[in-house]
Amino acid sequence: MKSRWRSVSVLAVAVIAAVVLGGCASASSVFQASGEAVSTSSGHPVVVAIGDSIMKGHGLAASLAWPELIGKTNNWKLTNLACDGAGFATTGASYDCADTFAALVEQAANLDPDIVLISGSSNDLGVADDKLSSATVAAMKELRTENPHAKIVGISTVWGDTLTPAQIDDINDQVRGAVDAVGGIYLDIGQPLAGHRDWLQSDDVHPTAKGQRALAKAITGALRSAKIIG
Repeated sequence: MKSRWRSVSVLAVAVIAAVVLGGCASASSVFQASGEAVSTSSGHPVVVAIGDSIMKGHGLAASLAWPELIGKTNNWKLTNLACDGAGFATTGASYDCADTFAALVEQAANLDPDIVLISGSSNDLGVADDKLSSATVAAMKELRTENPHAKIVGISTVWGDTLTPAQIDDINDQVRGAVDAVGGIYLDIGQPLAGHRDWLQSDDVHPTAKGQRALAKAITGALRSAKIIG
């Protein structure tokens, strides 16, 4: 009986090992910039979003914000840290984070993300370029230091349906440079809301649910082109 018990035990271990390995093989994947897939054992990539009220979905249910829409489609375990009024150098609303993106970067470190999405913000319009550049570089360096293995994805600044202010280009250049410097990936999504006043709420700033869907579509396309998602 003793030898039989050992045989059964060995068989059970082999069966369990096969099941575990098979489960790992079927797990969902996150794609590196090179296009090489990186498997996540849970099948739910941990994603953190850092940005402003447009990323947060201001004026709408949280589930209608573009990070939430993309996360649901791609099986993400998403935490949206976006803050009303915040930017790299601009303090967010007192009822929300009451700080700059630097504070959101600190929060992201506690979540051990696979992917971090971080967007430029029109809230930084009017900030001197040297001050804004310094804040952007510092936040991005800290993001990389605290998350050495995460995919850092910078996203260009979203504007509404009117002529884009010239400084938006400067903000985007700073985000691109800071992201490149830490080995991240920069996505220029253009201005998906341009020419669509009906995709904006009454404040002519924040997207409606339809506008958020338009942003989700544009950003999804950019993420796929960069092989960040499949």
